[in-house]
Amino acid sequence: MNNFQTILVAIFMACFVFAVLIFSGVLKLPVNLDKSGPTGKVVIWGTFSSNDLYKILEESVSPYKELTISYVRKDESTYEKDLIESFARDQGPDIFLMTPSLITKYDNFVYKIPYSQYPIKTFNDSFIDGADVYLDKDGVIGFPLVVDPLVLYYNKDILSNKGIASPVSYWDELFNLNGVLTKQDESGAITSNMIALGRYDNVLNSKDILATLLFQNGNLITKRTDKGISTILEGDTNSLTSSAEAVFNFFMEFSNPTKTAYSWNRSLPISIDMFTSGKMAFYLGRASELFNIERVNPNLSYQITEVPQTRNSNIRRTYGEIYALSVNKSSPNLASAVSVAGILSTSENATNIAKALNLPPVLKSLLAIKPEEPHLYTFFTSALISKTWIDPDKNGTDKVFAELIENLLSNKLDVSVAVSRAQDQIEFLIK
Repeated sequence: MNNFQTILVAIFMACFVFAVLIFSGVLKLPVNLDKSGPTGKVVIWGTFSSNDLYKILEESVSPYKELTISYVRKDESTYEKDLIESFARDQGPDIFLMTPSLITKYDNFVYKIPYSQYPIKTFNDSFIDGADVYLDKDGVIGFPLVVDPLVLYYNKDILSNKGIASPVSYWDELFNLNGVLTKQDESGAITSNMIALGRYDNVLNSKDILATLLFQNGNLITKRTDKGISTILEGDTNSLTSSAEAVFNFFMEFSNPTKTAYSWNRSLPISIDMFTSGKMAFYLGRASELFNIERVNPNLSYQITEVPQTRNSNIRRTYGEIYALSVNKSSPNLASAVSVAGILSTSENATNIAKALNLPPVLKSLLAIKPEEPHLYTFFTSALISKTWIDPDKNGTDKVFAELIENLLSNKLDVSVAVSRAQDQIEFLIK
């Protein structure tokens, strides 16, 4: 079977699956479509850039001759601003790429599929656990598409030269390795190190790392209630030490010169630069950073594995940015927009889109089949344990966590007070 035939079969299979959902009554469209299927023009906005993606989107809906689909790639730095301005002018896209940090901001613009039409069980059975952020009290907010999980990159040469056979599986293993992997010169300056933790300003993905540690300790940062979103960063206030306090105490050990885990400080470059220069053993980064690492240093000898876990815990988690397709409730072509979003998220099309973006899909059925490529295998296993949180304001919470860490570094606040203040600040951002 040639490539064209393969793609054609994939398209019809995807459409068939979606048709079964519609006609079986599991998924109903907001208004009736005629027998020709979706028609008219559907505009999609997103931040992904890929020549293959443009082709896949067009081919996915090619059986519908009366349908025109257009993908508009937006700059990530201005995406939110562009969206809100377009909605204000009632000129928003029919479908737009949704992330957890946009959920609360764009709640009023999203068409939500009622659970009577798309049952929660069907959703949960189909997608990874972390995708449940796209379920609220009124219905399904978006069709989950791909996930960008936090993983552990490690320098193979550094580990083998130090006689270390394998990367760490648990966080506490770092304490035993630091004396071997972190080196200082005569003046005390760090010349090579184990891992970048303990600061916010020069640790790339610091918020993702903190979220991972919190998730592994059962703290989901925010939660949905009958009254909306609220923050639970402080955790169980009845316990002597909350999970958040334990997480921040652990995180800070790596920047404390008096601790055996000391391996990072403010004088060092941004963590990704330290890793790509071959001077750092472990780097916590997203799956999407793979090709940038290869581009910066093609000769770097590295491999990828899952992030370390908390020992003796029943919870295996990593942070993952979960992308979804949401439908503009004011779309002039609402029925076709819902249909297209559903078609693009079905298994065959989701597979092709995930491959084009070099990210794992979020459908459990697709993640059950592990790829042979080592890095993709890790991405798939990490996708299954990915969790995310409803971040009310990406830039705002960045400042909250940065301030929290700075207060601990400078000893301005006790950890319990710093966490309590951060909770209040996140609650303010939500409201």
